[in-house]
Amino acid sequence: MQEMTRKKGVVVLGISIDVDGDAYHRFLKLHGIDFLTVRDPEQKIATMYGTSGWPETYIIDRQGVMRRKFIGPVDWTSPEVMDFLNKL
Repeated sequence: MQEMTRKKGVVVLGISIDVDGDAYHRFLKLHGIDFLTVRDPEQKIATMYGTSGWPETYIIDRQGVMRRKFIGPVDWTSPEVMDFLNKL
C-alpha cells in the first residue's frame, strides 16, 4: 500500500503490540518491512482506537479524521480498496 500511495503523500504507519523489542525487530527484518513502524507494548493506541483484532487498518485523512477501519487482512490491490483510496 505504501508503494502504491506514496506519490499522493500517503504515509503508512505500522503499530506493533509486541512486548519483546527483539522479536519486533526480528519480524521487521525477516519480512522486509520498509514502511514506518512503532512499537506500542502497552496497547495504548489499540485502546484509543477500539482495536478488537489484529491486524486492523485505519485510514486517517490529512485532517486527522478516521475515514475507514479495516479489520483483518486487506487486499490493497482490490478494485474496491483502490477506488476508496483514490477518492481520498
